[in-house]
Amino acid sequence: MTVEQVPVDGGSVNLLIAKARAPLPSGVALPSGRMKLLVATVITEEEMRWSMKNGRGALLDKLIAGGVGQISRRDRASVVR
Repeated sequence: MTVEQVPVDGGSVNLLIAKARAPLPSGVALPSGRMKLLVATVITEEEMRWSMKNGRGALLDKLIAGGVGQISRRDRASVVR
């Protein structure tokens, strides 16, 4: 799932929200069952537009292949061209 223009620190960010992938833990076992971990990753405007055409899963694959993974850095370069 993507979310556009989330207000943060006097500005805004776009987010990709997806299940955690390695090396992050996928979740944790609780007494009532397994809890899956979701990660909100800051994405660029270009990545947001690209994901709307190509899919959120494809964007996450590109982030991982590009060495960004599910780490948020507001000032990084886009992984899509």
